[in-house]
Amino acid sequence: MISNKSTKINFGILTVSDSCSQGTAEDRSGTNLAALIIKGLIPNGKVVLQNCVPDEKDCIKRILEEWTDREGVDVILTTGGTGFSSRDVTPEATKEVIHRETSGLTFAMFKKSLDITPLAMLSRATTGIRYSTLIINLPGSVKGSQECLESVAISLSHAVAVLRDRIAEVKSTHTLIQSNMGNCPSHRQKHSHQEHHHYHGNSKVDPTQVARRARESPYPLIDVATAQMTVLEHAEVLGTEMVDFTEALGRVLAEDVFAKDPLPPFPASIKDGYAVLASDGAGKRQVLGSSIAGVNVSALWWADHSSKE
Repeated sequence: MISNKSTKINFGILTVSDSCSQGTAEDRSGTNLAALIIKGLIPNGKVVLQNCVPDEKDCIKRILEEWTDREGVDVILTTGGTGFSSRDVTPEATKEVIHRETSGLTFAMFKKSLDITPLAMLSRATTGIRYSTLIINLPGSVKGSQECLESVAISLSHAVAVLRDRIAEVKSTHTLIQSNMGNCPSHRQKHSHQEHHHYHGNSKVDPTQVARRARESPYPLIDVATAQMTVLEHAEVLGTEMVDFTEALGRVLAEDVFAKDPLPPFPASIKDGYAVLASDGAGKRQVLGSSIAGVNVSALWWADHSSKE
C-alpha cells in the first residue's frame, strides 16, 4: 500500500529490562526487532539508535526525551515493562512524555495479540506522539514484540510522513488508497424484479456485470509494437540509484546481475536413475555404487548389476 519512494524512517529501539541492563540476560527481543527492520518489515526503515535501561521510570523517560528532542528519531520502539509486575513502569514513563495518545495503534496491537492468546489482555502497553516522534510500547518477549510490531507495520510509513509534514508523500498515499477503493463495488441496491450492482471506478469495464459482458471487443485490434509504444508513452520513467542489497526489497533491478563464478562449477544436468547394460534384459539388479555430479567414478561392470546416478 505504501510507496517505496518514501524518505528513510529512523528507528530507535529501547529495551527495558533489569536483567538485560545488568548483563545477566541477553537482549533477544531488541535484537530481533532490529533485524526485522533491517530485513524490510517497514519500508525504508533504518535502526539508528539502540539502548537498554533498567525498569526505572526516570531512566526510561530520559532516553525517550533525548531520542525525541535531541536526536529527532522518527519512531521509538520500547520492548519490555508493560505487564502487571510492580517493576513494569514503561507505560507510565511513556504517558508522562507523550503529548498525544494514538489509540488506533494500541487497539491494533491488542486485537492482533488477543487473536493469538487471551493473556494479551494483561498488557498495559500504550502508544503516543511526542512532538514529531511516534513512541510504541511492545511486549518484552521476542514473539509478542514481533507480532505487535507486525500488526502496525503497514501504517508506520504513512504515520511518519504525516508527523513530518511530508505533504507530497501523504497525498500520494491518499491517492493510492482512494484509487484502490474505487476499483471495488461500493454499494448494492435491490429492486422489485432484479438486483443491480453499481460499480464506480476508473476502468471502463464493470467486473460486476460478467454475464452482460461484450461478446466481441469494442476496441480495435492493434499490433504488439503499437501496443507497447502506447504503454511506454503513458508510463512513468523511474530513476535509478545505488542501494545496499539489504535495502533493495521491493525494488526493481535496473541492470542484469551476473555472478563472478559459475555455480555449480561444472557442466551439470538433473539426472536420477540407474545405469544398466541393456543387453541383460529384464530382471532384478544389484546396485554396485553411485555416481555424483562432478565426481569421476570408474568401476568394472558385469551382467545383472547397475549403478545409481
